[in-house]
Amino acid sequence: MTDRWDAIILGGGPGGSTLAASLARLGRRALVLERERFPRFHIGESLLPRSREVFERLGLDDKLDARFLRKYGARFLCSSTGRTRTYSFADAFDPRFEFAYQVQRDAFDELLLRHAAELGAEVRESWEAVEVLFEGSRAVGVRARPSAPSGDAAPEDAAARRDAGDVRRDAGDVRRDAGDVRRDAGDMVELRAPVIVDATGRDTLLASRMRRKAQVAELDKTALFSHYEGVVREEGIHQGNIQVVIFEHGWFWFIPFRGALTSVGAVVSSSWIRGRRKGESLDDLFDRTVAESGWARELLANAHRTRPVGALADFSYRIDQLAGDGWLFVGDAGGFLDPLFSTGAHLAIKGADLAATAIHRALHAGDTSRAAFAGYEAEVRYAVDLFLGVVQGFYKGHFRETLFEPNQRPTMRKLITSMLAGDVFHAERRPQWASFLRQHYPPEVPAFA
Repeated sequence: MTDRWDAIILGGGPGGSTLAASLARLGRRALVLERERFPRFHIGESLLPRSREVFERLGLDDKLDARFLRKYGARFLCSSTGRTRTYSFADAFDPRFEFAYQVQRDAFDELLLRHAAELGAEVRESWEAVEVLFEGSRAVGVRARPSAPSGDAAPEDAAARRDAGDVRRDAGDVRRDAGDVRRDAGDMVELRAPVIVDATGRDTLLASRMRRKAQVAELDKTALFSHYEGVVREEGIHQGNIQVVIFEHGWFWFIPFRGALTSVGAVVSSSWIRGRRKGESLDDLFDRTVAESGWARELLANAHRTRPVGALADFSYRIDQLAGDGWLFVGDAGGFLDPLFSTGAHLAIKGADLAATAIHRALHAGDTSRAAFAGYEAEVRYAVDLFLGVVQGFYKGHFRETLFEPNQRPTMRKLITSMLAGDVFHAERRPQWASFLRQHYPPEVPAFA
């Protein structure tokens, strides 16, 4: 009996949707099981230019350009010294992709998911994968069921729940075209395919079951976030730039969208969160955090908040392996990295594109063992570790100084810009600048028992 699908993908976020679209483009049959009903709120709204390599191949660039604000660079502002530095993506070593997009994730994620369906992937929203099925060490399918509607949801309070994961799920209504099973949330079905992909994000469905997850030391941060209108922006071509404000207790992001809305968040230390006052609301805690930075106060001086402040426990973590016999991790399901350089969606999108190629080749060869996915795992590890070393260097202080170096050499500027643009996947030839980055900012990865 032939399997109905070549791959079952758990999660319809950027990683899962990109993988499904890429597989469909290669003529493969992909099924996406997404627990929520899109659109839904999510953070992680600033994309990187090198993701557009994938968007162009999938025929998405025009759709994105019609809906979202272009981002031509990144501006860094230091609250303690008053220094600023802007990096324009056109100055990268490879300047082919000189802009990215600033996206509201509810619209962006829905666009990706619908596009995957248009290309031929089967998409089931409001479907929850409960368990991955194994025969020996090989993944062979999943147990899943239609999700029960859960009503409106608010972001989790990470200061109260350190294992909050992403914002609470709003399952929404069960799709009418969900397939040939009954719609009762209690009905469980088994779905089988030669490849199972965990793209469940920070839920890490498979990794959590397999106990293969370890926190990255000293990156125990918490993100506070909201949306505002009236935030000060740069002008002209730079109006879409992300602004990263550094202050004593962490850093702020200011991500402008097309129109008047701006995403504003603060990634703060665990010690700052522990100082939360008794009975202090997240809104008040965020306002007190803003008061700690002159730059943040200035950018928000005439702004007003449009949604309550949410919180997310930002524990960076790593998974011991990204693939096995018949299974792979894509995106945050395979590890989460501090959002300092807006890497999350980029790693998911580029990683998913690589995973699609690896799966396609494995199926063609009739070999879906872990060995068949070794190249995929190695390339994703390489890219993640380039980012990880620099993020750790930032928090230790030495890379932060490099960002603002007054007499910065042109080559160093190009190196930093290339990293900020997301040019970290180098399967065929690893450039000298990336080797320099790895040498001077080596990643410190957790050990697994």
